[in-house]
Amino acid sequence: MKIKFLTKKFFRPRLSEFISVQTDNFLRKLKPRPFFTKYIEQVFRKNVEPNVSQNCLTLSVLTDTHEKAVASSSYYGLNGVRHIIEANKACDSLPVDYNIHLGDLIDGSDKPEISRGLLQFTMENYQNSQRPFYVLEGNHDENDKYDEHKFITSASFRRDDYYNLVTKHDFEQPEIKRLSLGSKVAWIDKGDIRVIFLNTSDIPYILNGGTKKYDFKKVRGIREQQIEDLISILEKTIDKHVVVFGHANLISQSGRSALNFNGDLVQKIFTSFNNKDSGQLKNELSGDFGVNVRYNFTDTGISTISNYICGHMHYEKHYKVNGINHIILNCSALMGKKHGVTTDYNKKWDRRYNEISELAGYFININPDKMLLQIFGYGAATRFVSFEI
Repeated sequence: MKIKFLTKKFFRPRLSEFISVQTDNFLRKLKPRPFFTKYIEQVFRKNVEPNVSQNCLTLSVLTDTHEKAVASSSYYGLNGVRHIIEANKACDSLPVDYNIHLGDLIDGSDKPEISRGLLQFTMENYQNSQRPFYVLEGNHDENDKYDEHKFITSASFRRDDYYNLVTKHDFEQPEIKRLSLGSKVAWIDKGDIRVIFLNTSDIPYILNGGTKKYDFKKVRGIREQQIEDLISILEKTIDKHVVVFGHANLISQSGRSALNFNGDLVQKIFTSFNNKDSGQLKNELSGDFGVNVRYNFTDTGISTISNYICGHMHYEKHYKVNGINHIILNCSALMGKKHGVTTDYNKKWDRRYNEISELAGYFININPDKMLLQIFGYGAATRFVSFEI
């Protein structure tokens, strides 16, 4: 069932710029379902909490919720919004350090005013939760899927829409660090643990006659400034267990770049950091994605990058390249088995609305005492897997 939206400009104060009053009213009626909130709490109490200690960093992680303004019972829709509401509500009463979303909050296929409204409503939920949060940008979050499908001649999202609706609120929190106001690399620390967040949708917003030079949905990359910031952060990372998160996978199992631009260069930074190397990193490109930088990781003590964790692929997988685990998490959005773009992984789960399989989420526990990164899944997710740090 599709929801029809009004376009009259009579609005509530918080969502006034972005969303119609009917949509606003409907979203605000979405409440956490007690069954799902209790289920998430029970997973944590039974499986995760026995592994939590004072030195651990414990994260609640969702990814690829693909929110759409559709009351779908078998595919992308408002179920993605509800999952965030339910996970955040459950974590309010749990010893979780951060709520993390790895990107693709929205599907990006709705009218721009609707997509902006969904982003703002969701970020209000994160802001109102009891835990600090970080939300990464996914390739769907600039609404380019709508532009593709409607063949419109102008970009439906303005240059700073996503930043103002999402990223700005990430950095309003004192727990979230970055090098400068323009930096797209962030990090958090707890004791001997450092978590770094990369933006794999680091694509320049360039208009050619009103349309975008780059389609954010189809193009994924990391530019030189972000690589320089990553190097600067790592050069000052002394005696830390480092885990990196992004939206999209950086490299394939064979070691080739899985991004359109520079995923392999980021992997080289990781391995150079672990090897305590110094040197120069460059590619053969010029212009928007050219890279030519220097690095020196000789004074980082025993610091090591052990794991890179992402979503994007809508299945689970992990593989090791040059000593670094690359871990892909399943999408939190509902993917019913009868939809053509549903991955085989999700078809096997036979995900159904109002059943546990509707959800897919994770608790990630980084434990320096056990030297382990432990992932506890719920819903359509593997229940437990662990990796060395």
